[in-house]
Amino acid sequence: MLAEPDDEIYRVNPVWLGPPRMTLPWRARYVAYGVWMAAFLAIFTVARLVLMLPLTVWVLAWSLVLTTVVTRLICRRIDFEKPLGSVLSAFGNEIAGPRRHLTSQRGVVGLSSRVAIRPAKEAIR
Repeated sequence: MLAEPDDEIYRVNPVWLGPPRMTLPWRARYVAYGVWMAAFLAIFTVARLVLMLPLTVWVLAWSLVLTTVVTRLICRRIDFEKPLGSVLSAFGNEIAGPRRHLTSQRGVVGLSSRVAIRPAKEAIR
């Protein structure tokens, strides 16, 4: 007996192929166009403003190539079960999450800046 999955609606690729009789030579999901544009703006801004590269054809060409590579890497992680918002939020949580301290701190337990700490008095003999 063959049991068909009930999520056939997700098998349909949300792909824009272009206008009728003038399709694009590639298949890309709608989200890929937005990711590509955001990546291009970020990469080109870094190339021009941070690295101070001049505006030449080579800078533009390498920005386009690097943008396409970054978009392909990002879109491999995105599907209908893991949309872009959840992937970005998971990435943000990984970056901002607590980390284990490699050095141990001994003798400091519950030290507060509001409690006055005085030197210990000598014991009465």
